Amino acid sequence: MKENTNKAIVYNSIILYFRLAITTICSLLTTRFALKALGVVDYGLFSILGGIISFIAVVNTIMAGTTRRFIAVAIGKQNIEEANEQFNVNLIIQVVAAIIVLLIAIPIGRWYIFNHINYDGSLNVAYYVFCFSVIGSVLSFAGVAYNGLLTAKENFFIFSLVDVVSHVLKMSIAILLVNYFENKLIIYATAMSVLTGGCAITYAIYCKKKYYEVTKLKLVKKWEKYKEVLNFAKWNSFGVVACVAKDQGAAIIVNMFFNTVMNAALGIANIVNSFILMFSHNATNPISPQLTKSYSAKDIDRTTNLLIVSNKVAYLVMYLISIPFLVETDFILNLWLGEVPPFAVLFIKLLIVERLIDSLNNGIAEVVFANGNISFYQISTNTIRLLSVVVGYFVLKAGFPIYYLFVCYIVASLFIVLFKQISLKKINDINNILVIKKSLLPSIVITIISLPIFFFDLELNPFINIAIKELYVLIIIFFLGLSSSEKRYIYNYFKKRK
Repeated sequence: MKENTNKAIVYNSIILYFRLAITTICSLLTTRFALKALGVVDYGLFSILGGIISFIAVVNTIMAGTTRRFIAVAIGKQNIEEANEQFNVNLIIQVVAAIIVLLIAIPIGRWYIFNHINYDGSLNVAYYVFCFSVIGSVLSFAGVAYNGLLTAKENFFIFSLVDVVSHVLKMSIAILLVNYFENKLIIYATAMSVLTGGCAITYAIYCKKKYYEVTKLKLVKKWEKYKEVLNFAKWNSFGVVACVAKDQGAAIIVNMFFNTVMNAALGIANIVNSFILMFSHNATNPISPQLTKSYSAKDIDRTTNLLIVSNKVAYLVMYLISIPFLVETDFILNLWLGEVPPFAVLFIKLLIVERLIDSLNNGIAEVVFANGNISFYQISTNTIRLLSVVVGYFVLKAGFPIYYLFVCYIVASLFIVLFKQISLKKINDINNILVIKKSLLPSIVITIISLPIFFFDLELNPFINIAIKELYVLIIIFFLGLSSSEKRYIYNYFKKRK
């Protein structure tokens, strides 16, 4: 059984990285051509509105995590009837939430745009872009339950396929906009919204055919089921809201004190960090359902081992991918964008540091969520995230340089690492000392030993410089970051391949 699940993790990892390779290329090209087609000012506006939409889509994110958790627990218990009930309960909640969001977002968005957006162009255009983005986001609500089912079933192939097609289409639209069409911002925003809604519809059609027993529609009248989901979602929502407020609140705060040109720089920095996070998430996404199922099945030894692997892999993969953007930032941005917005380099480096710290305890959330007692975890970690936004606002209002906002985020991440460990300690079944010893400490040691690479310029070709420093870190990871069993696994793998 364990061998099969381990093979599933490897198989899904390969699929996700294949997806990542294609979507990364498409995303980089999309950004380049969108920036060229729209210009810095309109692209900055799109980034601001994207930040606002992220607040609206928070409901989507909340329910995605909630649905995945409840369906995965039911599957872990091998209870199809329970999985079907959980699917329908979550679907009904999501449809109701979509209607409420639509009715609230449109008027509030209009008030905010016409009273608080710092934009040189037409505010009517900005409002049109916002409305279409809201509609696209709301349409995606319908696909949340189906997306959660795909993840719980560990079916990452269809998810990857739809995502790849979507990214190819987005890239194609951005390329066409460079030389064709007027009202480029309107066309771009409309197309992005249509593609967002289209992905959700595709997931729904596939799941209805593939997982009919789970997705067959029925009205669940067990109100305690709704209460259980909503109670979990309540605490989950606090976490998602805090994360969105921290990530997208920066865009709003920056616009309050500066202009859309600065927002364009922040938008580029967020894209780079999203790209890096994707590598980290792709490494751990196949592990997450296994963590939930193992804990639900009371297999604590496997849960602990998977948690250690998840923590270590999440950080080390992200660290390796971050190195080129930390040592050759100017070169990469010039190669990618041609025209680099001011402050983009600084924003990228600071956000990378913050995300690296936050990824140190990546897998703890999955274990806490599987346990179900998430109140302390959500209150402690996400109160810190929200406070970092508030403190950042007052720091900028006091006249400090813009990078102090990200310093606030970095300090907050250090405290979050501590409180994640405290949350894990509260789960009596898990040996948190063992987790610290085998995942957290090796990651910290590797980082400290490799720090000199960021302060010494080899004065070589940028590609060679990156390759040498990546190789140096890989050697350190192999000798200091991997356990003897992990080294043995790698050795046997290559021996078999040979």
